[in-house]
Amino acid sequence: MTAPRIAVLCGPNLWHVDDLRRAAKLRNLDLEIADPEKLRAECPAQPGSTQSVRCADLELTELDVLLVRSVPGGSLEQVVYRMDALQTLRAAGVTVINPPKAVEAAVDKYLCLCRLHEAGLPVPRTIVCEDPDQALEAFGELEEQALVKPLFGAEGRGIIRPGSLAEAGSAIREIASQQGIFYLQEYIDHGGTDLRLFVMGNEIMASMKRKAPPGQWLTNISQGSSAESFVPGDDIEELALRAARAVDAEIAGVDILEGPDGAPRILEVNAIPGWRAISEVSGKDMALAVLDYATERAAAPESETIGVLQS
Repeated sequence: MTAPRIAVLCGPNLWHVDDLRRAAKLRNLDLEIADPEKLRAECPAQPGSTQSVRCADLELTELDVLLVRSVPGGSLEQVVYRMDALQTLRAAGVTVINPPKAVEAAVDKYLCLCRLHEAGLPVPRTIVCEDPDQALEAFGELEEQALVKPLFGAEGRGIIRPGSLAEAGSAIREIASQQGIFYLQEYIDHGGTDLRLFVMGNEIMASMKRKAPPGQWLTNISQGSSAESFVPGDDIEELALRAARAVDAEIAGVDILEGPDGAPRILEVNAIPGWRAISEVSGKDMALAVLDYATERAAAPESETIGVLQS
């Protein structure tokens, strides 16, 4: 069997590129890298001719699998163009993991939450608006126990937990001068811990419990939290699998917290999840697992693709 052609859509100097390259050597795979900011697409003049999406000398339409590991921010035009290029690759028969629609949904916190809610999954009460006065009213509606988050963001960056109406007003004024969208989510007392489950296809590959430092509430590893291995129950695993399917993500990191009543809520689905911490605490080689999954998907017919996302 011929080895599949796999490339990673990723900016330079990111740690998971080195990890995937290490894993590729173990499987004797030639892993190619495509910079998402260096894409060149072409629609030929001749009807019926194949469209092209290139990165330097690499023609992406000739790949078997493209692993999406980085989609940098930019102008609306830049972001839309990059998503369009991924759609073009899918139309050309390339297996794109995760699909562009999944990346779009996961990056946008409001859209992700809508998809989860529509799937009947438990989420925290959340209010999104553009008017600063409405945002301040929303903070009051949430009993002044709310997080103010950026609509787009990762690793806990930009999340604020105002301690009073005055602090909320100050934060809202700052946001109004910059981005103008207010995303307020009820704060649930989670005891400084939450859960991250790594979904791949129809399986939970690994799980961990994250613990915030004493006196802190952000549980992101990048914010100084620690992690330990965790074995979830069937109910939590099912929530994570359903959450990934809700946004059409094949590979996903699903964040779940449990409130004082023990009831779980799904915070978000990450369609480009990191795996350094979860590999360390679980003892599993997640980079190798990702490449093995990509290899399997390269050989799978389109009908099996639909099954992965809908089963």
